Amino acid sequence: MKIPNPKESRVGSRVARVMQIRNPKFEIRKSRALRFLAIMAALSLFLAPAQLLAAEYVIGSADVLFISVLGNQELDTVARVDPAGKISVPLAGDVQAAGLTAEELARQLTRILSTKIRNPVVTVSLREINSYRVYVLGSVPKPGVLSSKSEITLLQALALAGGVAPGADLSLAYVARGKERLKVDFRKLIIEGDLTQNIVLKPEDVVVLSANPRNAVFVMGEVRSPGSIPLDRESNFTILKALAQAGGFSQYAKPSGTIIIRQDATGKQVIPVDVEEIMENPEKEKDVVLEPGDVVIVPQGGLF
Repeated sequence: MKIPNPKESRVGSRVARVMQIRNPKFEIRKSRALRFLAIMAALSLFLAPAQLLAAEYVIGSADVLFISVLGNQELDTVARVDPAGKISVPLAGDVQAAGLTAEELARQLTRILSTKIRNPVVTVSLREINSYRVYVLGSVPKPGVLSSKSEITLLQALALAGGVAPGADLSLAYVARGKERLKVDFRKLIIEGDLTQNIVLKPEDVVVLSANPRNAVFVMGEVRSPGSIPLDRESNFTILKALAQAGGFSQYAKPSGTIIIRQDATGKQVIPVDVEEIMENPEKEKDVVLEPGDVVIVPQGGLF
C-alpha cells in the first residue's frame, strides 16, 4: 500500500482551492462608475430632453408634422416628410422641411402663405419623430445604431448600448457631430457624476468609446484559460481575480513561483508574488493590485 506524500497532499489541496474559485464574471461587483451610469441614465429618461425637442430638433425624412394656421382650420394638415425632405401644405405646395427646426419651418410657411392670406399665424409641431438616429461604437456591449422617438442624452445612449465595457479608455472617448469633435469629458460624466457633460445628442451624432490595448492584463503559463483580460482602470483588479478569471491553476502549476512582469517609465520590472501564501494567509498577505499592461506568469512545477 502506497503511503501518500504529505507534501503532495498539501500542495494538491491548495491547488484545488484555487481551481474552485468561481468565475468572477458573476462574482465581482460592478464598479461604482457603472452603477452610477445605469442610475443616471434611467433617471434622465424623464428629464429635460423632451422639453428641448421642439426648439432644437432638426426635422428629417419620415418625421410627421402638424401644421396649423390660426383662423384657417381648412389649412390645418398633418404631413409626413418625404424621402426628398419635403412636405405638401395646402396653398403652399411642396415645401422643404428636412434640415429645419419646427420654428424655422413655421417662419418659412408664414412667408409663403402671406402671399395667399392676410397675416397668417403658422404653428408647426412634431407628431412623430422617425429620423432620429445616433450611433454608438467601440467598447460597449451593444454597438450600433440607436433609433428613438425623441431626443436622448449621452447617458441614455450609453445605457441603451449596454453601458461602458471593461477595457474602454474614457480619456479617449468622444462624440462626433459631422466633421466636428465635441468637447465632452466622459470621465467627469461617468466617474465624477458631472451632468454638465451629459449633452443632448443630435441626429447622426456618433459616440465613440475607444479601447486602449494597455487597458488589459495578460495571464500566461499554468492556468486553465490563458489570455488577455479587459481591465477597468477605475477598479482594483487583483492577481487573485485575474487567476480566477483565467480558470484557476492547472494541476501542474507552482503558485508560489508566480511573477508579474510590469513595464513602466523606468523599464521592465519582474515582481515575484507568492500566490500560495496569499491564499494560505489572506489576513497577513495582501492581494496584489494589477496595473494596465501587466503580464502574470504562472510557472510549472507543482504536483509532478
